[in-house]
Amino acid sequence: MVVSNYDGLLKWKRRLTDLGIAVKGPFDRHYFVSIYLNDPDGTIIEIATRGPGWTIDEDSDRLGTEFREPPRGVIVSNRDKERIQAVTWPEPVPAITPDMELLEGMHHITAIGSDIGRTHAFFGELLGLRRVKMTSNFDDPGSAHWYWGVGDGRPGTLITYFERSPSKERRMRMGAGQTHHFALAVPNPDTQLEWREKLIKAGLRVSPVMDRVYFKSIYTNDPDGHIVELATAGPGFAVDEAMADLGQDLRLPPWLEKGRADIERVLRPITVPHWRPVETSSAKI
Repeated sequence: MVVSNYDGLLKWKRRLTDLGIAVKGPFDRHYFVSIYLNDPDGTIIEIATRGPGWTIDEDSDRLGTEFREPPRGVIVSNRDKERIQAVTWPEPVPAITPDMELLEGMHHITAIGSDIGRTHAFFGELLGLRRVKMTSNFDDPGSAHWYWGVGDGRPGTLITYFERSPSKERRMRMGAGQTHHFALAVPNPDTQLEWREKLIKAGLRVSPVMDRVYFKSIYTNDPDGHIVELATAGPGFAVDEAMADLGQDLRLPPWLEKGRADIERVLRPITVPHWRPVETSSAKI
């Protein structure tokens, strides 16, 4: 997710830590600064600053055309990790301040693949996303880390892959804490059908068009088996709720409405952690 600046990032670290949530970072990723935490199922959540951006080491018209070695200063040693973990906002943050707001949504999605060149053939050559950076995993410089996006690679359009050898690390098994799929946007149903034909001609398995009420979807797989969805931009979430009331009530598709009572009976209520300030180191970089 995107936070506007470094101070906002440190405030998030302090607020989350005071709520009893373990946070790692802030880590200098050269193109942005990040902190990491886990959701209740163990999924890794990253909050990243908007900048400084991709052009810090490449001209905008040359993004992603040459390998960029991770700068020496961003490779983190065990001693560095201890120092970094002490960095936080000096005061408790009982409320979300304007510079903490995550109004820009997702910064990027990260997945893991076994062959970064094959991954580029899928996202860059077949799907037409722009490769905006070729570098290495800053925490494991021997493994490739590439980014693809739209236009200038602005946050919210980005997908990144780490390359890991299946001969050294086992393939994932689906379960809680694992991402089921990620979705890319297409403007309308006609474009979606064009993409479906293109994917089929490329020899890929593609689902029929599925009605998701708020959008229509097709599904395929990347070379490593990740489920990739291509979803239409509309009709949108206001199709069955007023904009001011989005997300307040349980909405079911028409074909599940008859089972509403059974569905509601097994749902668990959502509880939000209460603010409880604790003693925290206040070092700041």
